[in-house]
Amino acid sequence: MKITRVSYLLLVIFMMLCCSRIGLLQASLVKTTIGQAVLVDGSEKARSQAVMDALGEALNLYIYEDMAVSQEFEQQVNEKILNNRKSYVKSYEIQSEYTLGDLYQVELRVELQTDLLKQELKKIERGERLQVERLTLVVLPLNGIEPDSSHIDNGGAQALALEPSSLFRSLQQELAIYGFSLEMVEGLSQEMGLMFAQLLETGETENRQRPKASWFQGLLPGDLIVVVRPFKVSEERIVSLNKSFWRSQAEFLFIDTKNDMITYLPKVSAKVINSDYITGLEDLTEKLTGEVQRVCLDRLLRDYVVPRESESMVLLQCQGFLNPVDFRAFKETLLSLRTVKEVSLQALAAGSLELGVRILTSAPLLVKWLNDFYSEDLPFTFQVYPLDETPEHYLVRVNYAPTTGN
Repeated sequence: MKITRVSYLLLVIFMMLCCSRIGLLQASLVKTTIGQAVLVDGSEKARSQAVMDALGEALNLYIYEDMAVSQEFEQQVNEKILNNRKSYVKSYEIQSEYTLGDLYQVELRVELQTDLLKQELKKIERGERLQVERLTLVVLPLNGIEPDSSHIDNGGAQALALEPSSLFRSLQQELAIYGFSLEMVEGLSQEMGLMFAQLLETGETENRQRPKASWFQGLLPGDLIVVVRPFKVSEERIVSLNKSFWRSQAEFLFIDTKNDMITYLPKVSAKVINSDYITGLEDLTEKLTGEVQRVCLDRLLRDYVVPRESESMVLLQCQGFLNPVDFRAFKETLLSLRTVKEVSLQALAAGSLELGVRILTSAPLLVKWLNDFYSEDLPFTFQVYPLDETPEHYLVRVNYAPTTGN
């Protein structure tokens, strides 16, 4: 028994040392863009103007495509960011430069300071926005439009384009730690489903024709409606490899009835290659569902959650993990939460592991998340109790499913 216990502890310590910090915010992003200027006052001035044009194009791509900022904030973006574009550029390098008639063109490799950009965009977009708490998820029927590919027309493939119940469970679980509640609405009326579909197809460029967010107030529960619609699955056979290439997309938007705002998010896509029909489509479904969840959470936190200036440490004394692999999976799940800044091993004892979790939200929200924890990939749940009347010190009991460990 001593050898087994020592081996277990050594494995845990080894994994703690090897596990790198995940979920860190990306501080920079590289874009390659082309800028141009008219040759009027000499090549040097035109070159400088073309560089500035390319820097502006890189910022526009990031702001309006990657971050999906609404065009209604264009004036503020121009005043705050584009007029001071060099402040948001970490570095740039000219890849090529040439003249085309009266035009001087440069190709730039631009590294943007995304941390600063996100901070500024949050100030621009939030304004006097009211906080929302109750969210509603609506998953519309499949979008039959899938360009440049042949469709899989059987019902099984279409059903696997996105898994609404899985998306709902994973979103609901993580949103709880930020103080949001989520419910899903099924069985929409034909009229309401058509209205949501038209809203997705109209886009934010046709402001006069689309309905306002306030029109939906009271029609569905909640302050903010998350509307998601998947595309059909497409298959492309790779004969030489005896495999198939499957892909699909999803489009979505937020209808904020409390602030009378409609936010269009960028489409997400998923691609997988597999030789097995069932496994390939299941992998595609899981990947697409994960991408939708990631983008939804990123935007919700960016628009509605104000980061706390102070952080706190919560001590979790974990009892009941059967093996180091499960403990490592739990640690990585904690680290994936956007409000968890750090997870460190504080103490080891027989059958017990104490973790220090540095969080940016309140301890009760983390405790609620632990008590409600459920994952199809992990075979355990938790029960959390206050420990020794010590503030922010908790006992976490690990409960495995009945079939585990037999």
